[in-house]
Parts: sequence; structure tokens; C-alpha cells
Amino acid sequence: MNRPHVTCFMMTSLDGRIRGSNWRLRNAHEIYEAQAAKIPWDAWIVGRVTMGGFTNTKPQPARRGRFTVPPGDFVAPHGAKRFAVGLDPHGKLKFKRNDAEGEHIIVVLTEQVPAEHRDYLRAKNVSYLIAGKRTIDLRLALRKLARLFPIRRLSLQGGGRINGSFLKAGLIDELILLLMPIGDGSLGTPTLFDTEEGYTRRPAQHFRLKSAKPVKNGALLLHYAAKR
Repeated sequence: MNRPHVTCFMMTSLDGRIRGSNWRLRNAHEIYEAQAAKIPWDAWIVGRVTMGGFTNTKPQPARRGRFTVPPGDFVAPHGAKRFAVGLDPHGKLKFKRNDAEGEHIIVVLTEQVPAEHRDYLRAKNVSYLIAGKRTIDLRLALRKLARLFPIRRLSLQGGGRINGSFLKAGLIDELILLLMPIGDGSLGTPTLFDTEEGYTRRPAQHFRLKSAKPVKNGALLLHYAAKR
């Protein structure tokens, strides 16, 4: 395979919601982290909003002048064995450092991102990949991750939109779902997979159940393999 194996690992309510601010479940985060630690991975990947938790939140002064950077991708010096990948198509993220909890940060950009931002990332020793002109080409991004870094297994832990993008592109190899015993019912909040409005002619992705087992506090761990 010329791309990493992709495992989508998520915690959801019974109705598929993923934002648990009103769930009021004891130890939900601890249960999630305990199960996540059992999944083999070389890198995790999230969208811009989630990766924003590792960005520099202080206002950044405008950088003036002309910036010239080499074309193509940039692999910063690192000694990391694991990686944190963030999709940032327009180059909005600013970083405090070039690692997230010890994992070297890689951002995936489009060709639209200006030289000023790429120069900033180089100065911060944050690696970046160019994948797509106006929108991110996920297949190209995954091929580059496998070619430029020792990434063979990728953990997809995004919001509904990035998960939906991987689903739509047929890039999810397995799904590990931590199903929490709660009904959310919130309208307009992110779900496990968010792709497009309404029903379309796009065929739904089918999965094959590999295992199901109860875990703490009435939660259920479901492991599926994607059907091809």
C-alpha cells in the first residue's frame, strides 16, 4: 500500500454526536484515552479546528516584506517517532512549538498558502506538505506522509467534516467506535461523519463487524473493518 493504514477512532453518543460538552459522563475522557492507547499508530490526523488547540493564540504582528521559499514540501529536522498531522488548507495556524505532546507537527497545505506563511513554518521547524490547489487532496497527502515520514498507521481523530472527507474518499480502512450510553439529541452539532446536505447518489460505506465488547460505565467498544 502506498499510503498509511487509516483507523478512525472516535467516541460518540448513541445518536452519533461527537461533541460531549453536555454529556456529564464521569471518566469519559479517561475511558477514551485508555482505549486509544491500545491502538497501534505512527501519527494522528485532525482538522484545523482541532489542531488549533496546539496553536499560538496570541495576536501575531503582520510580517512585511517579500518572502521567497523553495517550492514543494518541507521536512523539518526532527527526531520524532510519532507525528501529529493537521489539515490547514489556507495556512491559518500559528504554532507555539513544533511538537504536540512530543509528536512532531506536520501541516497539510494547499498551493494557495502564501510564501509568508510557509516561511513562518520553516522558521518554527514545523514540517508541511503541499497537497492540492484549492482544496486538500487527501490521497496525495497520505502518499506524501508515507513517502516522507515513517508513517505506516494513521489514527484519524477528527471532527465530523474531516472524518466525512476521509469516508467520502474511501480512505478509512477500519473504524473503532467507543459508543457512550447517552442520547444527545442536539440539532446542528457535529456527528461522526459529516459529508454533504441531504441524500445523494454517493453510495454509503459498508463496514464489517470484527468485535464488540462492553467497557466501563456502560460504554461499548465496536471494531469494524471497511468493506471494499
